[in-house]
Amino acid sequence: MKQLLIVALALLSVNAMAQHDHHAGHETHSSHETSSHGKHKLSLYTGFTHIPSAFYEHETHEESTGKWVPTIGVDYYYSLNNKWALGLIGDVELDQYYITTSNHDELERNNVVVVSAVGKYKPTHRIGILAGPGVEWEFKNHDTETFFVLKTGIEYEVEIENGWELTPMFTYDFKEEYSAYSFGITIGKRF
Repeated sequence: MKQLLIVALALLSVNAMAQHDHHAGHETHSSHETSSHGKHKLSLYTGFTHIPSAFYEHETHEESTGKWVPTIGVDYYYSLNNKWALGLIGDVELDQYYITTSNHDELERNNVVVVSAVGKYKPTHRIGILAGPGVEWEFKNHDTETFFVLKTGIEYEVEIENGWELTPMFTYDFKEEYSAYSFGITIGKRF
């Protein structure tokens, strides 16, 4: 995990230095784009979530190297200004797997839903860094365990036209009993 954070910070530094020469003109363009397309952004997300501690019923925890789970979601952001935004992120992991809890019990997780309220800071025109609290639960007919989540992430916004954007992103969820990280892309519209 430390290596991923170091790489992300290095990429941010390189991008910030590369944009330093065009900062004044680029910032004016950024202000114009945000105001002309509105302060709201609604996006659909698709990607994969890796749960390092997950295993399937026929496996044991020792045999597992984690599971990649297809994930879909919806994101909503409200831009406070060119640097800050508040948002809600809702993701659904479309699979059934097991984890081992801190009490050494096996816990089934099935179609996990993670909803987080995040703040996003944009150090550059395209890069956003996000973090915020959330909760995880499952779609089930009977009682299910919920977990507190701290969602963190980094994204790179690519403007298409007319307020449409493609945004590759990486998120890391620190959960009560286990953690997960996701790679994916959103397609969103500013309005």
